[in-house]
Amino acid sequence: MLSTTIVHVCARCGSERLRKNGHAINGAQRAKCLDCERTFILQPRGVRYAEPFKAQVLAAYQDRMSIRGIQRTFGVCYKTVMRWLGGKSGSSARLQGHALAQRAG
Repeated sequence: MLSTTIVHVCARCGSERLRKNGHAINGAQRAKCLDCERTFILQPRGVRYAEPFKAQVLAAYQDRMSIRGIQRTFGVCYKTVMRWLGGKSGSSARLQGHALAQRAG
């Protein structure tokens, strides 16, 4: 029978001196580095939204769907949509007059 040992290290300082620090809201184990005191998830699950889904949401916004409508239709938080729109070139100038953009920024 084979066994493997997983050694976790801090991404900031590279230290192996870690302590368990509860669980995240999704149930993932959190840890705290004893050297730099950074807290993080030991084994993050990765990207939540696939790129084709993200492109579909952005296309709906380009087709003049409201952010509230996108939130109801796709189940994506408006802050996530605003972050995605802020990452596209030239979109920040488009969003400056938007009420949610002023509240989120």
